[in-house]
Amino acid sequence: MDKKSVLRLVFSCIVILTVLVIAYIFFNAYGITKLSREQIQDYIESSGAIAPLVFIVISFLQVTFVPIPGAVTILAGNYIFGPWLSFLYSYIGMLIGAIVGFYLGRLIGRPFINWVAGGKEVADGWIKRLKGREKVFLFFAFLLPLFPDDLLCSIAGILPISFMAFLVMQLITRATSIGGTLLFMSGEVIPYNGFGWVFIALISIISIAIFVLGIKHADKLNGIFDKFINKLLKHKKKK
Repeated sequence: MDKKSVLRLVFSCIVILTVLVIAYIFFNAYGITKLSREQIQDYIESSGAIAPLVFIVISFLQVTFVPIPGAVTILAGNYIFGPWLSFLYSYIGMLIGAIVGFYLGRLIGRPFINWVAGGKEVADGWIKRLKGREKVFLFFAFLLPLFPDDLLCSIAGILPISFMAFLVMQLITRATSIGGTLLFMSGEVIPYNGFGWVFIALISIISIAIFVLGIKHADKLNGIFDKFINKLLKHKKKK
């Protein structure tokens, strides 16, 4: 890479980082980073005709650098738009947010990741957990509502993972996690009573067991995932 390209890259990174910092300060000052489901719901409903666009933007921010749990935004959308449109709008916003987060991590690197993580030690801890089992860990992390999506999307940008592998991962896990949130947490399909709680607890136990087994056999699963991506790329090139 020549000197001109390096300077252009550095300048681009500085501009992007500056915009992100200003945006975070703005959203934090107005309390958007600490909104509840009800507050998000009221805010979206008050936006009138552009409510779908506002919801997509909030879903995008949730995955990039505003620490709002995904379940909060998805369920707020469910009460406003219904399950199908909430799924669609959440999927669009979160998918775009995940891609942007990935490229911010790839372009800016550790300074951005350390900032999102809230410190270098936190970022180092996550990177250490992911080492050697990146694809498997990330797949389950994006699938389950227990992990910091915004941070992991950015960390994925500096890991030995191609964009195509990351995109395939996102296409599958976002659809599954959003659908699972609407199915299990809305209270409309599975009620919040004795039977409902037993069913949710059973699904949670099964999910955790699959996650543990997946991490245990990460090497083999990483290989399977790589073969799948390679076949997908070869099929794409043939077309």
